Amino acid sequence: MDSLKKSERLDKILANSGFGPRKEARRLIHSGSVEVNGSIVREPEFHVDAESDKILVEGTLLSAEVNAYFMMNKAFGAVCSSRSDRRKTVFDYLSPQDNRKYLGGTLSTVGRLDADTEGLLIITSDGALIHRITSPRHEVPKTYLVYLRDSVSSHLRAAYEKKLSAGIHIAAEGKAAEADCKSAYIEWKDKNQYHTKEGEIPSEVCCLTVTEGKFHEVRRMFKALGNEVVYLRRIRIQRLNLDENLAEGQYRPLSKEELGLLDAEKKSND
Repeated sequence: MDSLKKSERLDKILANSGFGPRKEARRLIHSGSVEVNGSIVREPEFHVDAESDKILVEGTLLSAEVNAYFMMNKAFGAVCSSRSDRRKTVFDYLSPQDNRKYLGGTLSTVGRLDADTEGLLIITSDGALIHRITSPRHEVPKTYLVYLRDSVSSHLRAAYEKKLSAGIHIAAEGKAAEADCKSAYIEWKDKNQYHTKEGEIPSEVCCLTVTEGKFHEVRRMFKALGNEVVYLRRIRIQRLNLDENLAEGQYRPLSKEELGLLDAEKKSND
């Protein structure tokens, strides 16, 4: 995605590449353990290009990773923050070698999922990507698998579709003000193909695609329709689908092809 600016301090590059804090990086440099393009460098402030310069640390070639991109199947109960006194955070599921600062910045989630919402979560250090996906201006589609409390007749389905397509009004909740939602797309599913965690068939199942990220938006939309969401799982962002092979809490790096599926300029509800 976005490349790093042409040069950075050598101690910063080492620190952001897993060699501990700046103090440890400076110790390595002062000791003569770092080479740049075949020459020993002892000045921590020496500027190098992490993408083109050959950097060796104690004889090992440094492969500087500018940004990291991970797909996670967020577990129920985990919160999308770096710290929490009461709940496990999504960052607690990352290994120490992945959960660190990168040359492009610190890891952040691309938007948030509520603690009781599961599914597709992107974690990256690429601030530009985060902005492109979460900015309301880009209207990036996000699709959720929804189990509803009440079954919906064919007549009511038509009413749901019409109201959601027109942009339904949602009531205020907590600190979030009432609002008019942008158009949303609903697709009804065969509930007999789905099961709750208790092994029961849900009352009603659908997929809802929205292009915003309002507080509890999907739940508030169905509440405005007179129903209630009992299970919520994000399964798609833009054209990127959740890897169903990932168990709850598991994650993996995104491939270059998958990063292309997150291109905000190519919208699709396919």
